[in-house]
Amino acid sequence: MTYSPHRLDGLRLRHLRLLELIDEHRSLRAVGAVLNRTQPAVSQMVKDLEYALGVTLVDRSVRGVELTAAGRLALQRARSGLASLHQMAMDLNADQSPTLRVGTNPALIFQMLPAAMRLLGAENPRLRYRLRTGIVGEMLGALWNGNLDCYIGRIDWDRIPPDMVPVLRHDPLIRTDLVLACATGHPLAGRTDIDPAELAGCAWVLPPADSNNRVVLETAFRNHGVAGPDPIVELAANPSGLMILAREMAALTCVPRLALDTPIAAGSLCALEIPALKLPPIQIGFVTLAEHEQMAAVRLLRQALRRTAPQFGRK
Repeated sequence: MTYSPHRLDGLRLRHLRLLELIDEHRSLRAVGAVLNRTQPAVSQMVKDLEYALGVTLVDRSVRGVELTAAGRLALQRARSGLASLHQMAMDLNADQSPTLRVGTNPALIFQMLPAAMRLLGAENPRLRYRLRTGIVGEMLGALWNGNLDCYIGRIDWDRIPPDMVPVLRHDPLIRTDLVLACATGHPLAGRTDIDPAELAGCAWVLPPADSNNRVVLETAFRNHGVAGPDPIVELAANPSGLMILAREMAALTCVPRLALDTPIAAGSLCALEIPALKLPPIQIGFVTLAEHEQMAAVRLLRQALRRTAPQFGRK
């Protein structure tokens, strides 16, 4: 089979939903019951979809049906498209006030993202936002599935599934250091002669083990032949919570430096400057799917971030 654009004209929305139903039920008869169609009719829908896209999407066997590798990729893209259509319908029924669905690193809500939204709001007062925060993998998954229009935060290309990379559009914004921090009254505050082995025995509050910041921190310890810290508290995707806990519990934590320059820290926390345990900087960027990059609201937010980002970090 070969792909030809004009073949897409015969498809309908139910063809896109078909892949999701096949993945869920693994039976054309069961899919037919959901769609109120006979099994031969569903089989013909599969053939129509495969003909339109020019690839085999479904494997058939005596045990039922399942998606091929191409079918799973098509399902991912179909979910994104259906989610975008759902959001479009909501926007059209909301008195024409567009809602931009933004995923972000929580640290950026302190200053950088509000500054961009403030600038954008002065020029486009009807624009509305639906914000979600979380760890990188969670946010990119929501973007990939069509539940976000864009993501603002760090992105580590070596941890992204290969099939996702070609469809992402990334604009670097700023770099900020990842630092160890503690209360200004902590015994380690202000010291410059700290050995990594001494740190491992301290009380820590940290993000979960699968978070990017935690992975970077533990790698740095292992590079010095020291086991990573065993935190007394783990808290996901919440640098403000980590800083409050570190201050109140006389513990160490690991946060982006830009999080320390906020009212939450308010001069009560400081970074530990430890040359032997220098952590790599975090690249903060604006990420969207290729299919979303020309959306008016996405372009406007990207432009506003480019204008305001230099105040909060270096390129």
